[in-house]
Amino acid sequence: MGIPYECGMGPLAEARIRFHLNYYIYALIFLAFEVDVLYLFPVALFYSRAAGLSAFLKVFVFLVVLGLAVLFFHAKGVFKWSRKAS
Repeated sequence: MGIPYECGMGPLAEARIRFHLNYYIYALIFLAFEVDVLYLFPVALFYSRAAGLSAFLKVFVFLVVLGLAVLFFHAKGVFKWSRKAS
């Protein structure tokens, strides 16, 4: 036999599915931007106690760099999902 048995049903196909490379690129970009957003939470809490314009400028520069990264990825065509021709 040698076939895995789950929930009383035999398997319909292979357990391993090949994903397109774009899927992994999206995952890495998501993780990178998610970490950046997690950085913004403590900054937002501290911002109300910050004195002067320097805290605002630092956050603004950070967000500009983040925005430029999104524009760069868009210009490189990373966000275009290629469709498989069937």
